[in-house]
Amino acid sequence: MKTATSKQADIRFRVELKSRPHIVVYQVRSSDDTQTYDVTVVSGKVNNCTCKSYKPCYHMHDVQAHEDARRQAIAAQAMNELAAEIKAAVRPIDERGSLNHTQRGFQLMR
Repeated sequence: MKTATSKQADIRFRVELKSRPHIVVYQVRSSDDTQTYDVTVVSGKVNNCTCKSYKPCYHMHDVQAHEDARRQAIAAQAMNELAAEIKAAVRPIDERGSLNHTQRGFQLMR
């Protein structure tokens, strides 16, 4: 019985095509460090790897995990920026304008 060895892909760089921004190509180094493989990601999902292994290979799995983590980090950063913007936009009650756009405070009518 074979024991499963866990390999980890060595991702070298990421290229996003300007003409087609939904297509991303990662270059991944082989486990024996002799070849490089291209892993294609289309609309956030891994589509293809140029290695000769059976698909899905560990390159595809690791690139998908890397892409998912990258997307989550971008979403978290956007949410943090939005929260900071909302927090900066809220003014204290004493600085807000009155309801009737006058300088008088509120009083009950008789």
